[in-house]
Amino acid sequence: MRRGIRFVIALGCMPWLVHAACPNAVVADGIHAIAERVLASTVSVSASFEGGSHEGTGVLVSPVGHVLTASGVVPSEATAVTIRIMGRGPLPAQVVAVEERLGVAIVKVEAPGPFPAMPLGERLPSVGDVAYTAGDVDDVMLSSGRASFSHGVVSGTYAVTADREHGFSGVVVETTAAVNRGSEGGPLVDAAGRVCGVLIAVISPQRWQGVAVPTATLLAEWSALGSETVPVTIDTAPLPPPAESVIGIRRAAESVAPSLVGIEVERTWPPEQLPRRSWPAWRSAIAGWDQLSAADRHRQFAAFEARERMLDVNQLLRRPAAPSTGVVISNDGFIITSAFNVGDDTVFLTGSTGQLRRFSDHEPIEKLLADPEGGVQPKANAIRRVRVVLPDGTRHDAVVHARHGPLGVALLKLTSPPSTPLSPLDLDAVASSPQLGDSVAAVGLVAAGQPAITLNPGIVSAASRSRGYQFQTDALFNYGNSGGPVVDAAGNLLGIVTAPIEPDTVLGRIFPPPQLMRWSRAPNSGVGLVARADRLRAVLEDLRAGKSFERFPGPYLGVLADESRALGDDVVIGGVAQGSPAAKAGLRKGDIVLTYDGVELTAWREFSERIAAASPGDTVALTIRRRSSGPRLVIAGRDIETKADLDAFTKSLSPGDTFEGRYVSDDVREIEVVLGEAR
Repeated sequence: MRRGIRFVIALGCMPWLVHAACPNAVVADGIHAIAERVLASTVSVSASFEGGSHEGTGVLVSPVGHVLTASGVVPSEATAVTIRIMGRGPLPAQVVAVEERLGVAIVKVEAPGPFPAMPLGERLPSVGDVAYTAGDVDDVMLSSGRASFSHGVVSGTYAVTADREHGFSGVVVETTAAVNRGSEGGPLVDAAGRVCGVLIAVISPQRWQGVAVPTATLLAEWSALGSETVPVTIDTAPLPPPAESVIGIRRAAESVAPSLVGIEVERTWPPEQLPRRSWPAWRSAIAGWDQLSAADRHRQFAAFEARERMLDVNQLLRRPAAPSTGVVISNDGFIITSAFNVGDDTVFLTGSTGQLRRFSDHEPIEKLLADPEGGVQPKANAIRRVRVVLPDGTRHDAVVHARHGPLGVALLKLTSPPSTPLSPLDLDAVASSPQLGDSVAAVGLVAAGQPAITLNPGIVSAASRSRGYQFQTDALFNYGNSGGPVVDAAGNLLGIVTAPIEPDTVLGRIFPPPQLMRWSRAPNSGVGLVARADRLRAVLEDLRAGKSFERFPGPYLGVLADESRALGDDVVIGGVAQGSPAAKAGLRKGDIVLTYDGVELTAWREFSERIAAASPGDTVALTIRRRSSGPRLVIAGRDIETKADLDAFTKSLSPGDTFEGRYVSDDVREIEVVLGEAR
């Protein structure tokens, strides 16, 4: 059995939630050299215990075969450990020490050396430092003989607390380098090629990124590491200088940090934490465990693992009980943030009681997935109160002053002036336009009222999305940095982080895998949408005046694409809004638009761009193909196919009107539409 790391989950056909963001901090030759050293010392670890087994990664830290790993891979109850080293293995190993309070363990390979050992670093890494990870992901060491290797940065250092599953409390090092299933226990390596942390399965639901226990903590608090029985090498050499782009990104992040505030939102139903249990606690509740056969014990452990993985995925769909980020933009208390941060969740209430279901930590997965008696009813989890946490830690009530749907942002306003002056970000001075390939970083708060920040670098993947109101980046977006600024290395503000998940966040229901396909985007997917700062600057005065924008301003037709055919050559209408210009003109779901004002269309994008280039009130001619049941009359440009069509036509006539008609037998027809105005 394989123990899953909690922060790597795939929803439906989504990409991995944690990926490597490359800051180009070292040249390729340097990466190759470090990769060779790290992979030579990275090992796979398998630990058996009563009822099951855990698998993960470790790193050799002594030439005589000591392996540093996580206690989640080698727990204190482990009865046998097997190591696989590049070019060797499997080899038996014995447990030397387990410190579950720190989340780590040491085992020793029972085979002759010497072994390629990694040195340890005694310095806590800084945010923005280059970082590497290595791990036995998807049994890659068994299939190819070496671990996987990833390049990223240190994206944050912050404190976590112990929970029911993990006992570690203290400062962890977060990274954008890949941390996937099987990585637990693997090394976090700095730019000098030293192990600066051990990857563990402790995460922040606010961030959902890989973290490591720093070796600085282990060396200071764990006597077993570095003792005579576990000799290690401590490397104190300075880090190589970072690239200028990294220095610029750090400087830009530090410049916007004083303007960041925490956003706390109280909703009708509070955040939901799904029930988690450790394997020992779960096993102790199984009646007659001692009488079970080995096969039955393994089946029990497999059921436990499946339950935990399902809860992992579903917890990702819930807002955490932690603040998000906002940016102060004026001395009079205006704050810009993501509209997602002050939006409603979907809560599923028990049909028989109208109350939120409470999940028990002893229920099997089958019961957790089953709807309660009376079913469930979806309802908006409405907002009751919004508070802004200033850098000095004080909390102040705020209201949602205005929203801009196309941008995906909301403007908040403090209800009373704070006692300490604000540090607003001057949009007029720093707002800029994104360019494809620009190096950028999303900046967020570690915790409300604390000065420490998080930094997730990436590039501009697409300079224009959502009709130019947003752009796309591969920087990691999550609940913590939602609403935070996106900056470039020159110190420009390129935008504001929008919703990290789509379509919504939920409470009160656990979804099985087929239903998880509804979520097209999840935190840290590498597909992040940003409200463009230049477009925000252009509408800021309207927002300050209290004007909200629910739709894209400009012309409005009122149709949706047929998503199942959106990538084909046909422009197929998948829906028509009731009362829209399209509905009034007679467009229907399933119509194929052939031409727009005589210009042939071959993609939905072309159709959208031509509508966007028009003006409200314009009359446009569409040629469409619609499968019909037979011949029809076309009178004064209107299709008369039913008695209702004829009645509507006659009601439109005035005494003395004349008209011409024709008898048509093909599926192609002309329709004129008067475009409306989006409001």
